[in-house]
Amino acid sequence: MTQPTSRITANRFSLAANGDEIVSFAELLGIVTEVEPRDYLEQCNTEEVHRKLSGKLKPPTVTFKCGAGFEGIWAWHDSVRTEGIAAAQKNCTLTVYNTEGKPVARYRLEKAWPSKIEVAGLKAGANEMLMEVVTLVAERVSPS
Repeated sequence: MTQPTSRITANRFSLAANGDEIVSFAELLGIVTEVEPRDYLEQCNTEEVHRKLSGKLKPPTVTFKCGAGFEGIWAWHDSVRTEGIAAAQKNCTLTVYNTEGKPVARYRLEKAWPSKIEVAGLKAGANEMLMEVVTLVAERVSPS
C-alpha cells in the first residue's frame, strides 16, 4: 500500500503563457477532464452482458474566479471571437501557490483558449468585489 502524499493547500493561483502571467486569482472552481462512458451489450452464450466502454473524449476545462479588470483575459477571449480558435490557442501553466508563496502544484494546459467569461452578479450598495468567472478549454490538461 502506498503512503498518501502530503495535503496540498492553496493560497493563490497563477495562469501563465510563454513565461508571462496572464492572471492571478484566489479561487479555482475546477479542472475537469472526462471520457464519456458508452454502453455495450454483448451476447455471451445465452446471457446478455452489459459493459461500459470508453466513448467520446470531452475537451478538458479549467474554471476559475478572479477579480474583474484583467484586460489580458478579455483580449484573449476577443481574439477567439475575431481570429478564431487556432490563432488564440496558447500552451499555459496553472501554478498553485501555498501561503508562503511557494509553488506546490502545476498543471500544463495544451492549446488552451477562453471559451466563456461570465461577470458574476453584483448588488448595488453591497461591499463586494466585482468578479469574473472564466472557463478555459484545452486539448489536454496534465499535472507537470
